[in-house]
Amino acid sequence: MKSIEEVVRKYFDKSVTDRERAIFEGGIALGAIYHQFTGIPISKDKDVIKALEEAISKSMKLQPHRESVKAKIDADTIKAGKSHAYDYETLKGRHLDVRVKTRYGNAKATVRMRYIPEIDFTLMYIEKLEET
Repeated sequence: MKSIEEVVRKYFDKSVTDRERAIFEGGIALGAIYHQFTGIPISKDKDVIKALEEAISKSMKLQPHRESVKAKIDADTIKAGKSHAYDYETLKGRHLDVRVKTRYGNAKATVRMRYIPEIDFTLMYIEKLEET
């Protein structure tokens, strides 16, 4: 009987390396985090921030080939209190600093998403690659 990974692998081009697959899996996680969690209501409340950081980290770690997912939300960039019931902040890319570590075969990738003030953009990039 074939393993699940053997079944899945046949859908990827045979030339895809372990290194490329590790990067691919990390990229999927960053894209999912950005597009699934931005827009959610948030506040400076430390309990709210901690709960959301944990929800992001724990849920994204469920995806295949994740060794770790660490999400941090920069409370300093969140708008202060509400002036009325309709005045609330939503999570934006600039609030996030996320690091995902993946392993596929003999390759490990660390990918990251964080706001870069110099370019005024939330950048997703490859932070580190390793072969074991």
